[in-house]
Amino acid sequence: MGATLVSAVTAGRRRPAAAYSGDMLWAENLLLVLTDRRTGRLVVPWNMADLALAGSVLGQLWRSGRIDVDAPDRPRRPGRIRVLDDRPTGDDVLDRVLAALDGADRRPVAAIHRIKTGIRPALYQRLEDRGVVSHRVGRVLVFLPIDEWPARTPDATEPFEERLGHWWTSAPYREATDDMECASATALLSAIGAITPVARRMGLAGRVRMIQRLAAQVRESSWVATTVNRIRTAQQATTA
Repeated sequence: MGATLVSAVTAGRRRPAAAYSGDMLWAENLLLVLTDRRTGRLVVPWNMADLALAGSVLGQLWRSGRIDVDAPDRPRRPGRIRVLDDRPTGDDVLDRVLAALDGADRRPVAAIHRIKTGIRPALYQRLEDRGVVSHRVGRVLVFLPIDEWPARTPDATEPFEERLGHWWTSAPYREATDDMECASATALLSAIGAITPVARRMGLAGRVRMIQRLAAQVRESSWVATTVNRIRTAQQATTA
């Protein structure tokens, strides 16, 4: 899984523009949640977003039964990733990661670091090709260029946000749906410390503490999210 693993998937190949559909990757939906639909900018630092997106790809493969880890009863210190089903998934990004996991260093931390390289621009490009976001170059401090990816229409980003917000605030809904994508997104947002900015952007500022408690519980049950949180903690310690 090289430095251009995910970006190589879309290089030279543009998908035909299309309206939003429910078959988007979990990582694509998570990226939309992390992006302000009006400004097109991330609501968290880009390096934190990249960790969450890489974790989302692993999480989708895990929850769909394609991969697992040794010692699953030790989510804080998971063993090696095992590929259980290497048949094509039908998605280029998932298939590339799945194939690479079968022969690379399969430690979860190492896998997250490899997957995160290039994943954000590649996913933004996919979303633009599908007509979900548009690309423009903005400015920070007047002269520093920055890529911005505002939503083309509100209804392109609302379906998953509405589902996630409902999952956060309704225990009966959580129990009835067993929505693994919402659980994965919640755990990863908690792992990178993004619950507060995302909840506020979604109009749930008054429910932040409740959502944070829920998210912490969900994070503890996911070896993917705990791995992302370990990386985040290590990076913060290094910076400090």
